[in-house]
Amino acid sequence: MAAALVAALLLGGAPTAPAQTAEDPRAVAREILGEKRFRASRVPRPFAGVLRWLGERLRPLRELFDDVAVRIPGGSATLWLVIAAIVVIAAAALARRTIGASAGAEGRARRAALARRADPGELERDAARAEKAGDWELAVRLRMRAGLLRLDARELLEYRPSLTTGEVARTLHSPAFERVGEDFDAIAYGGRQAAQADADASREGWQRVLAEAGPA
Repeated sequence: MAAALVAALLLGGAPTAPAQTAEDPRAVAREILGEKRFRASRVPRPFAGVLRWLGERLRPLRELFDDVAVRIPGGSATLWLVIAAIVVIAAAALARRTIGASAGAEGRARRAALARRADPGELERDAARAEKAGDWELAVRLRMRAGLLRLDARELLEYRPSLTTGEVARTLHSPAFERVGEDFDAIAYGGRQAAQADADASREGWQRVLAEAGPA
């Protein structure tokens, strides 16, 4: 077609329309573009109905949000900040409550385990047997552990093997324990040799400490 046009121009004649071929190029193009490969396929939307139903149910909430947003300074941006702050505060409160509950459960489990491992009554009976055998230092040590376990059972302190008499004194504010703690430290760590008077003082001192602490 282009060659015929050029030849016509060179010869000075008017260009003539090319003869219609059996297959019009435009018709061929339309036929090709109409093939399935050139048409967008319809994507299945199995959740379209669910999404429409959910959108209808959430419409009142969306309208309420828009209504509130136009009434406050800053519009929707300010409202989103307020919602985010509420979510953060609620999450923090839930975390604290969960941690507190976990700590309480751990404390109860620890006290139950200590009760299984060392019964204060049994320790005091061992202390009495140590006194009869003349082992005054052992009697003092056993009564100290028995007394601390009784205070732990009353939730007045948290017993652990590394607990010091100074920590107990600061927790209890008990004059009776201060005397018991001083004697214990002198015997257990200060090298003072224990005597029957020390065992008697430990027994009587713990009776006063527990009396000051109140009923079990």
